[in-house]
Amino acid sequence: MWLPSDEPKNKLCGNKLDKSYLPLSGYMRVLNENYESILFLSDDLVVGAWYLNAKSLNELYENDAMEKVKILDESKIEIYETGEKLFKTILELNEECKLSLPIRIDMFWDKIGLNTTDSREELLSKYRINEPSVIDVDNLIKDYKSKTED
Repeated sequence: MWLPSDEPKNKLCGNKLDKSYLPLSGYMRVLNENYESILFLSDDLVVGAWYLNAKSLNELYENDAMEKVKILDESKIEIYETGEKLFKTILELNEECKLSLPIRIDMFWDKIGLNTTDSREELLSKYRINEPSVIDVDNLIKDYKSKTED
């Protein structure tokens, strides 16, 4: 893995991560107790991925690495911003990390569960869930009691 030795633009914990922190071109390093991941980012796309299991020292690349990436609340995240030329050079030097098909950052965000900004009301309407009324709950309890008494 070849990366420049710059200081990160941002350092934060996983529970503080927001899309506004992500660079147009650069990479994100995710550090957890048992593994380290690097995601290469370009124009709202994940274009490369690398994963290292710290216990076994097993490395994964591309889609296999993407499957393993998890951003937990306690994850340490470093975000690095690069120019386009440097970014292309980094990707060329880490050719094995390139994804065959880039993934939209929104899809990745959904996969790891970071899109939690929807309010309860938005989720209920999105999935067309009606809140039960007091009468519905009472009827449900009565129905349950009548079935258990039999």
